[in-house]
Amino acid sequence: MTSTTPPKSSARPESEAPYNQFLDGPFAPVDQEITVHDLKVTGTIPPELNGRLLRVGPNPIDPEDPITYNWFSGNGMVHGVRLREGRAEWYRNRFVRDDQVVVSRGWPETPGPRESAPGPRYARNNHGNTHTFAQGGHTFAFAEGGTLPFELSYELDTVARSNFEGTLNGAWTGHPHRDPVTGELHGIAYRWDWNYAQYLVLDTNGRIRKSVDIPLEGRPIIHDMALSARYVLFFNGSVQAHPGMLERGYDFPYAWDFDHRPAWGLLPREGTADQVVWCETEPTSVFHILGAFDLPDGRVAVDGISYEKLFQTDTTGPTESPSRLDRYILDPATGRCTVERLSDTQPEMPRLDERLIGVAEHRYGYFSSRSKETGSMLLKQDLDKRTHESYRYGPGRFGMEAVFVPRTADAAEDDGWLMTYVSDLADNSAEVVILHAQDLAGGPVARVHIPQRVPLGFHGNWVPDEDIEKSQA
Repeated sequence: MTSTTPPKSSARPESEAPYNQFLDGPFAPVDQEITVHDLKVTGTIPPELNGRLLRVGPNPIDPEDPITYNWFSGNGMVHGVRLREGRAEWYRNRFVRDDQVVVSRGWPETPGPRESAPGPRYARNNHGNTHTFAQGGHTFAFAEGGTLPFELSYELDTVARSNFEGTLNGAWTGHPHRDPVTGELHGIAYRWDWNYAQYLVLDTNGRIRKSVDIPLEGRPIIHDMALSARYVLFFNGSVQAHPGMLERGYDFPYAWDFDHRPAWGLLPREGTADQVVWCETEPTSVFHILGAFDLPDGRVAVDGISYEKLFQTDTTGPTESPSRLDRYILDPATGRCTVERLSDTQPEMPRLDERLIGVAEHRYGYFSSRSKETGSMLLKQDLDKRTHESYRYGPGRFGMEAVFVPRTADAAEDDGWLMTYVSDLADNSAEVVILHAQDLAGGPVARVHIPQRVPLGFHGNWVPDEDIEKSQA
């Protein structure tokens, strides 16, 4: 890594009050934990939806320095709505009880293991702000960059920090993906001070089954990854660790590296580190991946959300260029990469029918999209026809990542429900909105009303009750 100068802050001049958009408006934290039963519902909740819609995101508990605060580094807050037989039984929001949270609130220390070594502030406090999954009968809040998972109760209270029964050596990932055939979670772990990444597989009993250390050029942020039938895929992009930012007090020690040459890594699913193939591409950043699939000629296609630049002048969050959906065609035989533009609709937070992960090519993708011209909307892309359709949430309303839930176990791709949280700034409330993926124009089939705003955050999942019951049987 050759860059030596941290980026200049995007804060206002000293004569003005510092401002950070990720502490304001739809991103502003909420202070209270609440529990509400028997939520009001407009429309009809599909009766087959029995479980919890969970999501987690940054919710800084104490006033932060707006110059050095980065959206990725806020304390975690998990939100959940429990649906059962057409009713919305409860909404809960709970802080993920990291060290900073328990000290601030005077709560008991959270039990469990500690991370393996000191890191940046967001890692030292072991924030759980990035994703929620259930595995092995347990519910977890995940983060990345050197943090350990937090186990949560069914009602979302923090139980303990976890290293998966002693099988996790170091860091976990904030964005794993489930193999629909085996039920295992696959992810890529990294730390700002590692010159390697770890490919990890978490089995259905909640223990690490496989770990592969992969040497890297540079020290990238590797938020996401993908599975094809043959390969594990991840991106070593232009956003790289920068120790100089830690010295200046920044929460998030990553910046754009003009000299780093990005490349996709392809590791055979049960391979070893010496089998990784690298396919170089032009300078870009890819934080989120829709999915990947093998092509008949031996190449691999991976659809990712690309940015021309990020964290070059703005240290607060991913603001510096509009997002686009690109298809990277990777040739493991030659190391070549070609790029095809799929959409310029500013998509983010991609989701797909997860029954296809590592199994078959996906046709549809579901995204959160937001711009000054369109406002906030749910976006659906048909990648065969290269068309899109959308559902706009309306003025002052902000939607989040939508989760796809098949209508039945054997329903066709795209035949199912899209579920997301939507916050309304006008009255500081929120909703869970449920739409049929094949009828966005028809609007929500149900809206579950929540009497508190849900800040814009990161990721979540639909966790059917039957999955918990099976794991505990």
